[in-house]
Amino acid sequence: MIKPLSFTAKDVCSALGGVCRSRVHAWVQLPPFSFMVTMERSARRFSKADLVVMAVLQTLEDQFGVKSRLLGQLSGGIHKYLAELKSVTAEEWIFIRRSDGATRLVHAHPISESGWVLDLAEERNRIDVYLGIVPPQRELPLIADMLARSQ
Repeated sequence: MIKPLSFTAKDVCSALGGVCRSRVHAWVQLPPFSFMVTMERSARRFSKADLVVMAVLQTLEDQFGVKSRLLGQLSGGIHKYLAELKSVTAEEWIFIRRSDGATRLVHAHPISESGWVLDLAEERNRIDVYLGIVPPQRELPLIADMLARSQ
């Protein structure tokens, strides 16, 4: 049986472009991470979905100026959306509702309340690049074309 990938706080820092451990520590104080059972004197382990959640939290803080108090209201809904099993598309725009963090695909329903729209495919790509996963198929023709021109 294949063992699922798990990551430490050090891995999270590297995957997110060198964020400091104190930011990761602040994020794990938010739901649902704060409710997860941890073992004393043992490194906390994160899944790939957790990495993507933290990438979204980083984007909300860095690009939209969301403060930590509000992140606490949003993180549970974001995590719930990412933990659900669903097919991942090349373009995945999500809407995060400001009031409670409920997260859904943008094209599913019209947006009639305040919140944020994020390109989740971009966040997933950041994590995939860190993991060494090949670029999505939509980028391969461009790479092939560039290689053909250089010869």
